Amino acid sequence: MSEGDRNSGAEQRAERIRWRGRSRSMSRASRSLGERLRLMNDQASLLDKRLNLHAEESSRWHATWDDPPRSG
Repeated sequence: MSEGDRNSGAEQRAERIRWRGRSRSMSRASRSLGERLRLMNDQASLLDKRLNLHAEESSRWHATWDDPPRSG
């Protein structure tokens, strides 16, 4: 085996090791982002429920307390 072949093999192994490290950190980042998106979706869902409840309460309040329409 020539010196160039050994160097090439060593470089390829080093690159595979570097890629494995990048792949792990990318997977971690992806999981972290997925978790943050899930939490944001949960928060958005809760906010949507609160807004719907508020709209229903507001509608009931206005139906009770607003002046009735006047017939002309």
